[in-house]
Amino acid sequence: MRRSVRTLFAVVLATATFSVVAGLPASAQTPPPPAPGDVGPGPATYAVGKRTIQITTEPGRTLTADVWYPADAATTAGLPKSEYTFPGLAYTSSVAFDAPPVSTAGPFPLVVYSHGSGGLRYVSAFLTEALAARGFVVVAVDHTGNTALDAFAKTTLPRKEILRLRPVDIRAEIATMTSADPSNPFAGSVDATRIGLVGHSAGSTGVLMTAAGADGSAAPPGVKAVVAMGPYVDPITDQQLASLKLPVMLIGGTLDTTTPIKTQTERAWKDIPGKPLDRVDLTGGGHQSYSDVCYYQELIATKPDTAAPVVKAVDDFAKSACLAKFLPITKAHTLIDRYAIGFLERYVAGDKAAAKLLKPTEPKIVSFQTK
Repeated sequence: MRRSVRTLFAVVLATATFSVVAGLPASAQTPPPPAPGDVGPGPATYAVGKRTIQITTEPGRTLTADVWYPADAATTAGLPKSEYTFPGLAYTSSVAFDAPPVSTAGPFPLVVYSHGSGGLRYVSAFLTEALAARGFVVVAVDHTGNTALDAFAKTTLPRKEILRLRPVDIRAEIATMTSADPSNPFAGSVDATRIGLVGHSAGSTGVLMTAAGADGSAAPPGVKAVVAMGPYVDPITDQQLASLKLPVMLIGGTLDTTTPIKTQTERAWKDIPGKPLDRVDLTGGGHQSYSDVCYYQELIATKPDTAAPVVKAVDDFAKSACLAKFLPITKAHTLIDRYAIGFLERYVAGDKAAAKLLKPTEPKIVSFQTK
């Protein structure tokens, strides 16, 4: 991470916590709302562990990654819950524990999650935690040069470079997580033959490009399926979309004005030949319905001295998910978890019983199609 971004993080964090140190006593602060729980389909199979690691994707580019993974409940006794350190809005997970051992029941299928433009690696913890609880190892990096911190520091990279780096980062995540090197804490716990790619917005561009070999490289071996949420396909050619012959799921929202269904999902639906190609349209879904931004906004309400740049960034994103006109966020997350996890369980983990989750449900909210 660039020095300027680290410096900004420190300034924002210090400003956001100033009221506790020099203002109101801690006892006068409004307690934070509880962190979101697990709204994934069916009961959790495992406890969830979380570790933060570093991944080098190319010379001079080392990224911070979070890894969520299945853990055996007995090994979490006495461990604290893990923290998410959004600048000035750090909060404690209600689901993930801090660095327990990986469950001995593996090896587990791997999911690579790629955040949207201006996002962060843990911005969709509602999904990454739920996946780990159901038997997946999930890795997500901060795509440096296209994160929230870069937006604050004005260090966002040019669009062409952002698009070039997404597949580079994703391939490096796969290589790191499947490495047999003894220094890899997940060596032996990840099944390199069962890999799923999940992305939101610009992250969906990255995972689709990776699976299509759009950067001139073959699709990584072991990639079995892709889930594109709020898909952004403008940068992908018709030929590249036509090369996607593996299972693909598209999840869009009818109120998404950033990557509208009409111009983005519809094109992917027409051009991707993958079998199956599943499409989920959520009535009232917005562009940030795939993130935890509504919780961040609730958290800000309990911290009146949060730094202005953080408040503005969260409020701007919240306008795309958290207003009354949108599908209530817990309902949105429940449906996204159902379909995304069901799809990955069926086509990455190979669980045929997961097909029951890939059926139309709640027709007033969900339009489900497959071909």
